Amino acid sequence: MHWKIKASIQKILSLTHVGDVLNHIPVTMSSKYHENVCLYQFYECIRKFKLSEVKFSYGKPLSALEIGTGYSIIASVVLSLLGFKKIVSVDISNDLNLKSFLKEINFLELHEVWEILLNLSIYDRVILKNKISNLKSARKMKDIFNMCNIVYIPNYKVEDIDRLDIKFQYIFSQVVFEHISPNSLSHLFNKFNEWMDDSCISVHTVNFIDHFANPGLFQDKSISEFNFLKYSDKQWAFWAGNNIAFTNRLSYIYYIDLCEGKGFKLLNFIGENYRPHNPLSQEEIHEDVFFKYQKTIGAEDLCKYQRGTYVLCN
Repeated sequence: MHWKIKASIQKILSLTHVGDVLNHIPVTMSSKYHENVCLYQFYECIRKFKLSEVKFSYGKPLSALEIGTGYSIIASVVLSLLGFKKIVSVDISNDLNLKSFLKEINFLELHEVWEILLNLSIYDRVILKNKISNLKSARKMKDIFNMCNIVYIPNYKVEDIDRLDIKFQYIFSQVVFEHISPNSLSHLFNKFNEWMDDSCISVHTVNFIDHFANPGLFQDKSISEFNFLKYSDKQWAFWAGNNIAFTNRLSYIYYIDLCEGKGFKLLNFIGENYRPHNPLSQEEIHEDVFFKYQKTIGAEDLCKYQRGTYVLCN
């Protein structure tokens, strides 16, 4: 499907109170949807947890903050099963569903997944089995939150996290920052300084590509994954400036500068190209894009990576 057709549909859907839900329906039509969601959430959660090198120690309970719950609470549940004593998970909408969770949780018992969980968890085999069994018997989402000591805050504002008065030892997000405006990102990073414990590690994976080129039922296979860099801010806002399709079009460099500008130490950055790489030339990129950066950069910088993971400390 041509990306402008998909963008037009999303613009219309964004005007309804169920637009985001309707937009998500095509993804759920796959017979492996719940398996894919669980395994994606699990492996990304484990990957970032390992990168953080956060250690469990006797007498010091650890708290974690997840920015962007999305359609699954699996990542927060996995952290609880690893040994975190409190997890706060926040999102701009409420997209969790008990039926979906009960289908997803079964895949944590796959042999490879189970062995990874067992090797990293502070709990032994019997306790872990019991915890997962109890989760499978949940009758309400509230039961899951209580069992895992998860505080779920949909439709959140940063002040909601302030009111919890918690210092976190671990903060993470998975492909969330690209959907946040530069001003809101700046405000969020200021808050990280207030929420982070002195020993806190923060790990964030960001997707730098045009989401209209993402694989799926309505993928536009004719465009570069950096197609959105061709347009002025005004043009792009017209097509994708709604709460379903918004992406900030920022490259890996912007986030590095943001981290350092807010006083964080960048412990690690892992840039990735996980699909065929089709960068744009300098002439194809609109001048508005270059103005978002503090220093002079070229097309090679803007199109260098499709995805990146940042590991920070304060």
